[in-house]
Formats: sequence, C-alpha cells, structure tokens
Amino acid sequence: MKSKIAVMALAALSLILALLAGGPAASAHAADKPLIGLTFDDGPSAERTAFVLDVLKEKGVKATFFLQGSHVQQYPDLVRRIKAEGHVIGDHSWDHANFPDLTQANQKQEIDRTNAAITSITGTTPTLMRFPFGNSTPYSLKYIRSIGMSGGIQWHWEVGEPGDYECPGAAGVQKYVLDEVAPGAIILLHDGNDVLSCPASQWNYLASTIDAIRAKGYDFGVVAPAAKPSALNEGSYGVVVKP
Repeated sequence: MKSKIAVMALAALSLILALLAGGPAASAHAADKPLIGLTFDDGPSAERTAFVLDVLKEKGVKATFFLQGSHVQQYPDLVRRIKAEGHVIGDHSWDHANFPDLTQANQKQEIDRTNAAITSITGTTPTLMRFPFGNSTPYSLKYIRSIGMSGGIQWHWEVGEPGDYECPGAAGVQKYVLDEVAPGAIILLHDGNDVLSCPASQWNYLASTIDAIRAKGYDFGVVAPAAKPSALNEGSYGVVVKP
C-alpha cells in the first residue's frame, strides 16, 4: 500500500525535477470560471472503471484517465469507452514501476509501450504522462518532452488527508476531495490497483462528491498540457481546461 508520506515526498522531488526540465511546446489556458480536474489512475479495471464512467456520464462530467498499459491491453473495450465518452487519456506506464529503480532503456519502454497500446486502440497518442507514485527522473522528463508529451502530471496535495487508495471509506474520500478543492486543482483518484481492495461501499463517494463540488460553485474540466509548471499542482506542466 502506498503511504501518504512517500507520495508527498516523491511529489516534492518531481516538482524540483519538473522545474529543471522546462515545459512542452503545446500549451493550454484555464477557463475563467473555477474548474476542478478529476483524474483517475491505474485503470482500466473490470471491477470499477465502468462504474466510474456510469457516474460521470450521469453527472455530465468529463475527467482525465491515466491508464496503465498492461490494463489497457487487458481491457481494450473500456479504453474505447473512455475515449468515446469524451474523457482525456494519459500514460501511467506499463506496469506501475517506480521509475528511479529502472534503467533508462526500461523507463523509455514503459512510456513507449503504453503509448503504443493506447494509440492502437483509440487512434490518438497521449500527450500527458503521470509517473507511478508521482516519481519521475531527469531522463524520463527529458524523454517525454522530446516526444511532445507533458508531465509528470501531479495533483493538488495541500491538506494531505488519506486518499482513496488508503480506503478511508466514502465519507473519508469525499472529505479528502473537498478539502483539496481550489480553482484549477487536479484531484488524484483511482479506478484500479490498490482501491480494488477497499470496501465496495467506498465508491458511493463519487456521485455525492461531484454534487458537493458543484454546490461550492465549481465546474469540471480535463487536464491539458501547459507551458509553465503549476505551483498549485506540485509543479505539473498541466492545466485544467474546459472539455
């Protein structure tokens, strides 16, 4: 199980690396109204991705899915559905490896293999990269920039309450999300791997949390590449924009 402390430390490291790396050529600008970007990592999964998509469709919300390549290969129909329903798809590596533990050749393979799998199914090559655990390397940041990608896309992690992968229950996940809400915030959520061991009742958070965010005066957007790092989102070269 990933620990909150480890994620926060790795995110801080990636902020430093991102600031050193420079931004991508492509950029996008946030809308005038306050937007929140819901992002889902580690999918697709047979257990939860369809449920998440059903709720998002019912609520009229577009989100950003950072897909794990091995799961893309396993569940191509779910990948097609994510694309068909207007969500953004990003690369989350092939098998959720910790990039600092890999050779440069293996880091490149994790990125390229996942991009190829997504492209073969959707016809579109991802422009966003989120590294597992938020943990990039100087090489991987330079490489994704060289192929026109933006990343690593981090998230807003100011309060630091338990995330969904720590199984805090529906009320706990909703509190975490609402406490991290701010204009342009990228919110870290999951639809695969660790969260699959959480009680099924935890998933009740999603619909009610969307309603609660809207009640606070926000709307929902997707993540797009940005020319400058976002201090709000741990140095991410990404911005939340209208779908």
